Amino acid sequence: MQSTQYALSAVIEQTRRLLLQIEPDLYHRPLPEYSGSSLGQHFRHILEFFICLERGRSSSCIDYAARERNMLYETNPLLAAEALDLFEEAIATFDIQTPVRVRAEFNGEARPEYNSSLGREMLFVYDHAIHHLALIKIGLMNHAVHLVADDPDLGVSPSTLKARRWS
Repeated sequence: MQSTQYALSAVIEQTRRLLLQIEPDLYHRPLPEYSGSSLGQHFRHILEFFICLERGRSSSCIDYAARERNMLYETNPLLAAEALDLFEEAIATFDIQTPVRVRAEFNGEARPEYNSSLGREMLFVYDHAIHHLALIKIGLMNHAVHLVADDPDLGVSPSTLKARRWS
C-alpha cells in the first residue's frame, strides 16, 4: 500500500472508531456549535466526498458538488461506518498515477474542469476529512469529551503534529 493510501486508511480508521462509539441520539442531534447542524452531517459530508472520489475514478471526472446527501449517513452512524469500510476496500485498488478531471463549482453557471490525478484527489479528501474531524472534535469536546480524551490528535494535520514535536 502506498503512503497516500496508508494515510487515507488511517483517517478512515480514526473516523470509523468514532462512528462506532457515538450514541445515535447525539449523532443526529442539532448542536449549537454547528448552528443547528449535527455531528452526523459532518460525518456524512466526509463520507460523500470519499464516494465522489470513488465514483469519479470510474468515470474519470470527479464532481464533489454532485453529492447524494444521503440522509441515512447523517442519522445512522453504523451505516456510515459500513460505507467507510466499502470505500477503504476500494482505495486498495487505486493507482495514484491515474489521470482524472475535477469539475469545479464556483458561484457562476460555468463548471470548469481541471486536470488532476487520483493521488492528488486522495490527498484532497484526506485533508478535507481532517478538517471536518477537527469540527467534529469541537462538538464532541462539548457533548461527549470521553470520545476524544484518548485521541488528542483527532482532526490535527500531520504537519501540525510535526511542528508540535519540534517546538
